[in-house]
Amino acid sequence: MRPLNVLTCVVLLTAFLLIWSYILRSLWTRTSKVRSLLMKTSLLVATLIYLFLALELLFFSGFAVSDQFGFTLAAQRWNAKYWRPVNSSGYRDVEHDPTEFNNRSVLFVVGDSFVAGHGIPHQEDRFSNILQRNLGGQYLVVNIAMNGWDTADEYRAILSYPHKPQKIILSYYINDILGVAQKLGHGSPIRVEPPRNKALRYIIDHSYFFNFVYWRLYVFHNKDLGAKYWEYLKSSYSDPNVWEAHQKDLLKVVKYTQDQGIDLTVVVFPNLREVRGSAVITSKVAEFFRTQNVPVINLEPLMEDRDPMSLIVNSLDAHPNEALNKEVAELLTREIEAASR
Repeated sequence: MRPLNVLTCVVLLTAFLLIWSYILRSLWTRTSKVRSLLMKTSLLVATLIYLFLALELLFFSGFAVSDQFGFTLAAQRWNAKYWRPVNSSGYRDVEHDPTEFNNRSVLFVVGDSFVAGHGIPHQEDRFSNILQRNLGGQYLVVNIAMNGWDTADEYRAILSYPHKPQKIILSYYINDILGVAQKLGHGSPIRVEPPRNKALRYIIDHSYFFNFVYWRLYVFHNKDLGAKYWEYLKSSYSDPNVWEAHQKDLLKVVKYTQDQGIDLTVVVFPNLREVRGSAVITSKVAEFFRTQNVPVINLEPLMEDRDPMSLIVNSLDAHPNEALNKEVAELLTREIEAASR
């Protein structure tokens, strides 16, 4: 329900109540139990409706919040408000003029929602943008990322970009294996589904207030969803067929950069809610890249003793927050400056 609809409802309800009040007080003046009951019921119903409309307007105007679902009305409001600019390639990045690539060291930062900046309202707070400011004008940092990408998507994006970089920062998150896992019939990760009841679903899909309440109650009553998803990820990495196929995708990126003379650095992000528990996966991925002589920044050992809430956007969105983006940018800046020396 949009604000215009809310205001329309308020006007119509007020007009109806004025007419109804006039009928009960001026036309229907005879005292009776029915008249008394109707007056009390009308007052109660009107109060509840006004309260709901006030809450609806409040949640529409004041709750633009990113979350893991991405399809909640609050998340849609967040995207509409903050997911910009989007360039002609479809990436959340500025439009780069072809002349910008002349006489500068071009650096691609490639990844999924961690690079695109899911949950980060202002793109200048992403680690790719901070890296650009740190490195200065001699570098051109290009953000190439989409929500939900896996390694195969990232590889295709690198090949299809109209310019070739001197360096690539590949952001690796532990769910990058999901595409391969599902192709090999490893099942599907735990999915969050809206209510099946059509009437309830209509209300949830059209009311910002009830949408907000429903999904938070859903998370509260399904606390094991994160654990189930985490188990699915671990089983994907422990499946030799899935891991072998995933390594082939990773090798495509490695081989391409080596053949083209492009420097490659990989940043491995753990599960920010279960950092210590991610070690079995992040160490496996980091070791793979090291065997290919690719520099790796494995963030898991740096964060294993930290409070997860100090790392993530909010309690419903486990993407890196601004502070963590800044920290990653500083690590990459030191790595790039050291390599240049």
